[in-house]
Amino acid sequence: MSQENRINGIFSLKTAVTVGFGVTKRTAQSETYWFVKEIEDNAFDVQSLDMDFKRQGAPFRITREKLFEDYHLEPDLSYRLLSQPLLVGDHYRASNKPASAEQEYLKIKRIDEDNIRANFGLGLVYLSMDKTEKASYIFDRLVRMEEAFEPRHKHLFNEFGINLRKKGLFDEALKYYFRARELSPADDHLLLNIARVYYEQHNLAEAEKTAREALAINPDLAEAKRLLERIWDTPPRIELPPIKI
Repeated sequence: MSQENRINGIFSLKTAVTVGFGVTKRTAQSETYWFVKEIEDNAFDVQSLDMDFKRQGAPFRITREKLFEDYHLEPDLSYRLLSQPLLVGDHYRASNKPASAEQEYLKIKRIDEDNIRANFGLGLVYLSMDKTEKASYIFDRLVRMEEAFEPRHKHLFNEFGINLRKKGLFDEALKYYFRARELSPADDHLLLNIARVYYEQHNLAEAEKTAREALAINPDLAEAKRLLERIWDTPPRIELPPIKI
């Protein structure tokens, strides 16, 4: 099953509890809320949410049969607490309101810490706010998450890598693109982005080599042709010895 079709959301668990004593003794229904994430076929991680819908306690694993038998999906809560903040956060980020976008993405992460789109959004927000330390923390998480480099997230990891390069975080950008290349080795635009980073580092030999690899895959890639022209027109860097005083 693809990551896209895996179950991920807020569920409720309704249990009968006995309250009172003697003649006042009665049975009432208790309702608790849980964040459920499908890890693999027939394996779900379940973690309790407190009254403010923040994660509490340690997650535990249950089967699909157990989930469908005992737990109930709460689509309204999943939308309000997960999907809607993501849409609002993306809107604020596109509107150049990074502080407001950060608040929305953090709402999601307090429930779903590994939410791919929220992590991408936060990373981009931190880069735009020049919070490079926080952006690097997000980057380290993303680069270890295989889900982040699935085809459906391609536009997100491209945008993130481009912003790392624009902020001068060349080593981070290369590490990020190399991770993406493991899962998409024949992506001409990904190779072009790697070549651009090498060019920014003034590593002209690697920049030319990688741009040629991109053109070998897509001979009509105009951006790669223009990059090669810039590489050929760039004089070699001369490393001057330190000045002795």
